[in-house]
Amino acid sequence: MAVVMTAALYVFAAMAPLAIIAAGPALARLAAIAVTPPATPVYAYAMDDPARSIVHARSSMFTTLSDEPPALRAHVVAPGETLVSIAARYGVAPQTLAYNNSIVDTAQLKVGESLIVPPYDAAIHVVREGETLSTIAAEFGVGVEAIRAADPSTFADDDTPGRTLIVAVPDARYPGFRLRVSDAPRVIAPRIRWPTDGVITQLFSAAHTGIDIAAPYGSPIVAPDAGTVSSVGDRGPGGLAVCVYHDWGLETCEYHTAAVTVEVGERVVAGERIALVGLSGVTTGPHVHWEARTNGVLVDPMTYAPATTAIIRIGGATGSP
Repeated sequence: MAVVMTAALYVFAAMAPLAIIAAGPALARLAAIAVTPPATPVYAYAMDDPARSIVHARSSMFTTLSDEPPALRAHVVAPGETLVSIAARYGVAPQTLAYNNSIVDTAQLKVGESLIVPPYDAAIHVVREGETLSTIAAEFGVGVEAIRAADPSTFADDDTPGRTLIVAVPDARYPGFRLRVSDAPRVIAPRIRWPTDGVITQLFSAAHTGIDIAAPYGSPIVAPDAGTVSSVGDRGPGGLAVCVYHDWGLETCEYHTAAVTVEVGERVVAGERIALVGLSGVTTGPHVHWEARTNGVLVDPMTYAPATTAIIRIGGATGSP
């Protein structure tokens, strides 16, 4: 009996470790059930409006001005684009593009050509030997402070030759620069002002190519909108005439003037005096024969005239263009 018991104990001692190893996974699951591990801390944030996130700044916020000059852009001319359409895309005058890219005639523009585009109507000026901010400001008809305000990187004594300055020219009139408009721009937007105050005596028709506006002799004739003077000269029965290509594509002409106060290629702004009401050509009284063209085709100026009440007296012919 003693021998049997001793043998049994030896067998148990040998098998027990093997049984524990075999039962390890089951014992681990049992321990997970019997022993609860410490919980991971949970943090709760109370907000007045749970639907919105609230961000608190670490310090007071403030705005700083960059010392970098205004950014210049580059544009590659695509098929179908004109100087006028590109200028409209970037919100600058055609003269601004032309002046900064040495273009004197709109017909010079070529597909694939690269243009430098300033951020607004401005001259990209490279300082020449002997120039100062004062002389540069005088050249463009602006103040020194205006140059500093437009280009924060400009310093009081910075007149280093070769340095590039951005000189703002809000009316896009660059000293001595004239732009010839040889290609007819595409019309982009309507609405212009009347060329003069007066009484409409004839409307546009198949037999009459414009609108006649009777006004006292010598009354000012103004540019209906900003643009470039495209033509000045005698038009036979139409007398002394002046035409303007407007920035957005329409060309307008005024005939029978007494005098023209602008020249071809000059930049004009809306409302600027360009001529005086006269009696030149074939006319029975002082008036303006007002024409409009889109891509060279005559159209009714009333299509683009201001939506205001005008005094119209049909039948009071004052001449023909």
